[in-house]
Amino acid sequence: MFLQRTEIREHTIEVREFVGEGSVEIDERILFDDEDSHIVLLLEILAGDVTFTLRGPDVANLARDFADRVRLYIIPPARRAYDAFLEIRARPGSRFRAIIARIGSAFVSAASELSCRACKQVCKLLASTVLAYVGVPNPEDLTRGEVLHITAEQSYELDEGLGHAAIHGPLAEGPIGTFLALFADNVRSVVWSALQSAQQVFEPPDRTYTFACRRLGCCP
Repeated sequence: MFLQRTEIREHTIEVREFVGEGSVEIDERILFDDEDSHIVLLLEILAGDVTFTLRGPDVANLARDFADRVRLYIIPPARRAYDAFLEIRARPGSRFRAIIARIGSAFVSAASELSCRACKQVCKLLASTVLAYVGVPNPEDLTRGEVLHITAEQSYELDEGLGHAAIHGPLAEGPIGTFLALFADNVRSVVWSALQSAQQVFEPPDRTYTFACRRLGCCP
């Protein structure tokens, strides 16, 4: 059994990431203790038999084309009435990744004050979330020599949601639209540039997020 937990806590954002392998049981409470934060959950079954159970608000899985091996939940403030609980049960031989994030409405104005470590986590969260929404595998799962494959239709959707000052197309609608609006247009466009470069030349995911973070001025 292996479990790695990474946690980022700053004034306007909190991110908890779990990467597990083998027999793992997790019960994680998701506190709704403020009035204006979005909650984002990205749950990925990488191999084997893993069960994710979300107890709380009734929200739809926004991830596309993954045969239920990827789940994306975005919970805006208006949809919350009580705390939620995430249960993860993984059997031997399984692998999974789970991200729980909370982003406050003041994030746009405070993004430039992020530490380098938090900035890379934010870039990773934004990239992973929008890719799951349009049906593109997570860059974390690329192996050496692979590039990120995005169809022309997916590229168009991402460009409409990330590449301009305003958000257009399907990524402007519903919870995904209000989530993207938390990010300033320069953050969205820089992350889109990083994803485009990952389609051309293999880069380890951390290097991709570092590239974006440096352009945002948070990395040295």
